[in-house]
Amino acid sequence: MKNIYYIFLLCFLLAACRDGGREKEYVIGISQCMTDDDWRQAMIREVGIEASNYDDLKVIIKDAESDNDRQIEQIRELIDRKVDVLVISPLESEPLTAIAEEADRAGIPTIITDRKVNTDRYTTFVGANNYELGVTAGKYAIRYLPPGATILEIWGATGSSPAQERHNGFRDALADRKDLTFIPVEGDWKQDVVARRLREKAFSQPIDFVFAHNDVMAIAAREYFLSIDSAKGKQLPVIGMDAVAEAGLQAIADGRIDASFLYPTGGEQVIRTAMQLIDGKPVDKYIPLHSGIVGKEAAQSLLLQTERLLNYQQRIETQRTRMDELLNRFLFLKDSLLVITLLMIGFISLSVYVFHINRKIRVANRELRAINKKEEEQRRKLISLNAEIEEVTASKLQFFTNISHEVRTPLTLILGPLDKLMHLLHDSPYLSDLELVHKNAGRLLRVINQILDFRKVENKQEKLKIRETEIVAFAGEVKSYFNSMAKVRNIDYSFTADVKECALWIDPDMIEKVLVNLLSNAFKFTPEEGRIAVKLSVSDEWVAIAVEDNGSGIRPENLPYLFNRFYSENSRTGTGIGLHLVSEYVKMHNGKIDVESKPGVRTAFTFSLHRDKTQLKGEYITEIPVSPLTYDASRLDDSEQKELLSKSYPYTILIVEDDDEVRTFLEKELSANFRVLTAVNGKVALNLLGSEDISLVLSDVMMPEMNGFELCKAVKTNLATSHIPLILLTALTDERQRMYGISGGADGYIQKPFRVDFVKLRVIRILEERKKLREALLQKLQNSNLLMAEPEKVENMDDLFLRKFLTRIEQVYTDPEYNIEKLSDTLGLSRGHLHRKIKDLTGTSPVDFLRNFRLKKAAALLKQKQYNISEIAYQTGFSSSAYFAKCFKAVYNLTPTEYQQEDKPV
Repeated sequence: MKNIYYIFLLCFLLAACRDGGREKEYVIGISQCMTDDDWRQAMIREVGIEASNYDDLKVIIKDAESDNDRQIEQIRELIDRKVDVLVISPLESEPLTAIAEEADRAGIPTIITDRKVNTDRYTTFVGANNYELGVTAGKYAIRYLPPGATILEIWGATGSSPAQERHNGFRDALADRKDLTFIPVEGDWKQDVVARRLREKAFSQPIDFVFAHNDVMAIAAREYFLSIDSAKGKQLPVIGMDAVAEAGLQAIADGRIDASFLYPTGGEQVIRTAMQLIDGKPVDKYIPLHSGIVGKEAAQSLLLQTERLLNYQQRIETQRTRMDELLNRFLFLKDSLLVITLLMIGFISLSVYVFHINRKIRVANRELRAINKKEEEQRRKLISLNAEIEEVTASKLQFFTNISHEVRTPLTLILGPLDKLMHLLHDSPYLSDLELVHKNAGRLLRVINQILDFRKVENKQEKLKIRETEIVAFAGEVKSYFNSMAKVRNIDYSFTADVKECALWIDPDMIEKVLVNLLSNAFKFTPEEGRIAVKLSVSDEWVAIAVEDNGSGIRPENLPYLFNRFYSENSRTGTGIGLHLVSEYVKMHNGKIDVESKPGVRTAFTFSLHRDKTQLKGEYITEIPVSPLTYDASRLDDSEQKELLSKSYPYTILIVEDDDEVRTFLEKELSANFRVLTAVNGKVALNLLGSEDISLVLSDVMMPEMNGFELCKAVKTNLATSHIPLILLTALTDERQRMYGISGGADGYIQKPFRVDFVKLRVIRILEERKKLREALLQKLQNSNLLMAEPEKVENMDDLFLRKFLTRIEQVYTDPEYNIEKLSDTLGLSRGHLHRKIKDLTGTSPVDFLRNFRLKKAAALLKQKQYNISEIAYQTGFSSSAYFAKCFKAVYNLTPTEYQQEDKPV
């Protein structure tokens, strides 16, 4: 019994010694003004990661939920608890100053972080220099600010020190720019608040730059301006601050904001500083955190690093948990070993057990290293596969572009002559064969267009261009496309609607493709003397259009896959993308499509569209103005068209095309109306433009040596040729390429395959309009009105040239020795180039223009009756009064004396 007593006493002493040897647990109290934003969540994670390095440390985090009074109450609770170190991230400076001083008086080491208080009674401040961040943002903004720019500055809470310092630094950096206008908006650091206040605010002038005090407010600003104007919204420079992985970095990488400025959370530094204070080590009054600008490439790198760090942290935490479990078990065994030290068998057993545990730890570590190695290899493989996928995607897109160009060019040479032959041979017995060829060429064109439409849909490039459309007449017109086919095949073909009229907001081009595709399928699989019906019905919310037929139908097991891309039933032929496009177009309208089929009896495709315009939402939707639609093309009067095409015009057209057949075809067709010159590429065309009097250039885009875009730029930026109209012909269908050509100065953009008559009419109208403008401009020039242009009018190169031309003539017309050679030297053009340019812009030669200008001035002086004829002749630049009288008589049909005696004003 006594021995047992001693054993228990020994165990008690050992346990007491073990407890006494335990280190004290330290408590760090952290008062956060809020925790519902990404920046503070990142800070809390950093605090947790750094605190996990200290076994004797406990961290208490209080969330004030953006309430000053609540934060003061929570800080007082931490003071009363007598925490070892108090960390305060104040909501606003002034309200939190008193409680910070109270903590200092209580003898608690106090760390102020992120935002400041209006006192120096604290131990240290940990944070970045918000003023310097504002200065850096201002210096960054200078590069993007045009003269007289307007800057939208989105504040955080105006009472917080970061907002004030960032504002002051930003404004100080731009202090030298006196031409800037600043528009402030208070966002309270929150995205939804900014979105609401921007919608409520009316901007009286365009915004050139957006500076937000944090990233989520910058994101809200980008979304607001995109909702107003998607094109300008994308180009508007928008910058934020903080660069947190879940918000700012991701937004920069996605292109939602242009840049951010790293504002470190400082969670790791706060814990380290707190431990220094606990250990009694001195710390500086201010511990700065370094920051810097983050662009798109840096954001992508930081995101990747953050993702890796999170993965590694998760693995470390998992291993740490297992290690803690093993350590606890080890300590239990150690305590047990102390209790049964006198029992050798127990000692040996425990030693073996400890050895076994250590061995398991080593095995687990080896397994973890093997897993880490495999994950690293998988990551490298994924990066490699992603690069390969991007390369394949780029190749596929280039393939589609090349195919469209190669197929559309020969289609031009097929459809153009076919139209002409069918018009000439309308009574020929071969007309049916020509119609068959024309039908299949059109079908090939539709297939190519369908492939290109599929590419746009797959790459999210297709946009909805909606307008209000009378859907009953629209559906009836599309139904009429197939009337002749139904008649030839003796098919009972009908269209019914339960209302006479119904206005609906749709993209007419897309819905036309949907109906045409469904009707094409119906005619493809409906036998002769079958039945096809188009039915339109209207309810309170929907407009439904059904295409029914009694053809071969669809097997039930294939119905779920019918709208999948590249899917085609064994019994049906095709590319397998037509119905997929139908489904995608209907979905883009936020509509729905259904199919019912009983093979051999009835098949019905029904798509439904919302009657409510508000159901069409999204950045991919553009509303176009309502215009009256003429659905029955047969009622159009084409007499004016025929008259225009029957005339011969005194213009010279330059055709630039590398394809010999297309060039020869266009030359032959256009020669009936114009004088035609040809060139095989842009380089040859430029040589011809320098030596020939060209009225208009008709150019292909894809050409060797110099393509159409390059030719357009060369023509429009050269003073000698900038007045010459240029039309681009191309098989490219990308909207951005068309916009690029127009922005480069092209006067027209015609897509292959085209109708030759359309090309002729386009050329005739452009040249005739130029002729009218020339006549009006000549009158303006002769009256000197061009010198009084409105100051806000944006002038092109030709306007500036004419202004310079007229200004020079106004200065020198009184000099009889001044001639066109001197004028051409002054204007920097050769005599030939000057003659062609002035002739094309005004309709008269420079010599005639100068003489008529002098005569106009002389006529005004004659009516004043202050000088005799000889004096007026010399004052207006004529070398002799006899020559003056001869010229005046030729223009006004009166001698100078007779004109002076008339009572008519000038």
